[in-house]
Amino acid sequence: MLYGKEYKAVFSDIDGTLLNTSHQIPEKTREKIMDMNCHGIPFVLVSARMPKGMRAIRDELGSRNPMICYSGALVVDGDEKPIYSVALKDGEAQEICKAIPEITPDVSVNVYSNDRWMAEDLKEYWVDQEMKITGVRAEEVSFQDEEVMKEVHKILCMGPADSITVLEKKLQERFPDIRIYKSKDTYLEIMSMKASKSDAVHMLEHVFGVTREEIIAFGDGHNDIDMIQYAGLGVAMGNASQEVKKAADYVTDINDREGLRQVLDQAFSL
Repeated sequence: MLYGKEYKAVFSDIDGTLLNTSHQIPEKTREKIMDMNCHGIPFVLVSARMPKGMRAIRDELGSRNPMICYSGALVVDGDEKPIYSVALKDGEAQEICKAIPEITPDVSVNVYSNDRWMAEDLKEYWVDQEMKITGVRAEEVSFQDEEVMKEVHKILCMGPADSITVLEKKLQERFPDIRIYKSKDTYLEIMSMKASKSDAVHMLEHVFGVTREEIIAFGDGHNDIDMIQYAGLGVAMGNASQEVKKAADYVTDINDREGLRQVLDQAFSL
């Protein structure tokens, strides 16, 4: 047991953490997590993805645990029904979607509401690439449609790194009360300031009957920091940024060398 403690639940980021750079769960990691499930130790997926983009991964792990989606803005139960939701305020999403092309016309704009992913042009390069990565097909809509902008959990901007940097700075200046951050150089995530992975983890503690001290959390990105700091044992991947590593209690190996499983093997001798 790491740090001489007994842990009873695991919350893990997906991309760059559970998955390797080929976007796959390594076989031994999958076997370890399935063994944990059989022993009643929940392994909960936590991601900026939508529920549909997480379903196949959860199915591969053989579990029906709740999932934390959109970096904590939406939590769904085992049947993928919403049990916790933090959306942007009415009017905010429409205002942001109008501002983005004015600032950076070369950036792709994507809107997520519950289990819907919406874009204005499905043939656009970034949208097509994201569909291939996630295995989810977007809906083609008009952002002028007010129905589209109801209960928006996330806006995702994808584009050239230089444009994303400019957009991040301009939007943060214009919308200081909204959470705006890069999940990678070419992706900008926009959501309610009230949404966080740590709050979603806290909300699920009573579901599993655990305390924060009994939780291990894994991550590699900026949006994992609050969850890593909240958990009893916060683990940063070896491929994480220095900022994430500084926030962690422990730094494991990189995702391509199954750093996550290395910690699970130490923490859970089943």
